[in-house]
Amino acid sequence: MSSVREGARIHCGTFDAEQFWRDPHLAKLPGFADPENLRIVSAMDELLFTFCRPADALITRQAMDRSHKQYLSAVGFDFHSNRADLDASFEQRNKSMLQLIAEADPAELADCVFQGAELEPFAVIPYTREAAENLGLQARVPDLDIIRRVNTKVYSTKMKERLGLPNYGVIVNNSEALKETGYRLLQEGAFLVKDNYGVSGSGNLMIDSPGVLERIAAHMAGQEKKGKLLEFILEPYMDKDCDFSCQFVIEESGECRILSLQKLANTEFAYTESYTPEPEFKDYLERRHYFKLMHQIAGELHKDGYFGHVCIDSMTLKSGGLVPIVEINARKSMSLIKHRMDLFLSRYGVQGNLRYFALNGTNPVLEFEDVLSGLEKENLLFLPGKNTGILPLTANTLTVNRRRDQPYKGRIYVSLIGRDAGERQELAHRLQLLFMKLSLHGMKDGIQKVAGGA
Repeated sequence: MSSVREGARIHCGTFDAEQFWRDPHLAKLPGFADPENLRIVSAMDELLFTFCRPADALITRQAMDRSHKQYLSAVGFDFHSNRADLDASFEQRNKSMLQLIAEADPAELADCVFQGAELEPFAVIPYTREAAENLGLQARVPDLDIIRRVNTKVYSTKMKERLGLPNYGVIVNNSEALKETGYRLLQEGAFLVKDNYGVSGSGNLMIDSPGVLERIAAHMAGQEKKGKLLEFILEPYMDKDCDFSCQFVIEESGECRILSLQKLANTEFAYTESYTPEPEFKDYLERRHYFKLMHQIAGELHKDGYFGHVCIDSMTLKSGGLVPIVEINARKSMSLIKHRMDLFLSRYGVQGNLRYFALNGTNPVLEFEDVLSGLEKENLLFLPGKNTGILPLTANTLTVNRRRDQPYKGRIYVSLIGRDAGERQELAHRLQLLFMKLSLHGMKDGIQKVAGGA
């Protein structure tokens, strides 16, 4: 293990934290798990380089792509990272990143772990304390039972009541209540069924007819007979104007610091992009006392024993209304990663959006270096001194499913850096043309459900 570096932090994480918080006895909404999508999500931990300072390290499930890390170093990101994959065997594929670290041989991570450093996970999940203990790190985190509680949709729903906010959500705990409440809501229009541990893009189901309601209720009754517990929130489907989120951090002392406000592009309830809101939007929220409310939420969370990062999903309605709490996410978030990129890009006097592209690959020997070369050849690659360009944020998410005998799913996260929205949209169009040249074919946004949303 390397010598002590004062203030050093070791970043790591599992983006689909909800599956590790979830009670295995809870019933689930209909759906299926796509193994390729799960592998992509497992590689999203490389996005956490955005939190690294020169004294810090990032431990990822798969070792970072060499060409990608060299590029990041060239544009100004300097950090340490592991050189070998942590999930080399098939048996390790289903383990969380924190469990892999907890079970790793410390000697294998000696080059990127500093004695006495602070462990900084994306979200606190089982094995967080064990991972810190295994590597001799500090871990100042709340108890896991608190983490599980404050990340439920039930908690978010009850928070509205605690703060005296309009609350349209109804908590149901059995299939009969689901059916009865559902029929009542259908009299006013479509409604959503939300899984207590649903993640962006999955765990939300829209019911728009009695027939669909009957099928879902029957499905839930079948799970009840197998001993499963029901815990869902039903709420009217609202005609929203825009999604946005607020990121803040609660110190152990209870002090709250607002970090960021981001507008979101969501498709079929799934996160696809974070972008900077216009000043007028912030002024509107100030007039509605939105940020004062965020401090109140932070106070309530701290009373309940939580401290750390928080992302509050919110939305405005086409009717002119404001819904300040859609859900509470007591962890880091995609929009916080966007904020970290904002801080980095400010040194160059530029601004970018965080966006992902879902792709089908047909080139069995494609390397990420080919993408970098293509971006540079097309004069699209962001480099110091430029005020426009594309900064690739991930590499392994693109190639994690690559195989020689058939097409594979991939995803790439980028920062689209431009002087205005039109320029950033043009960059996205040119990037899609480059994908075609590289035998990467675009999929409809929202098809692949994104973990760690907002």
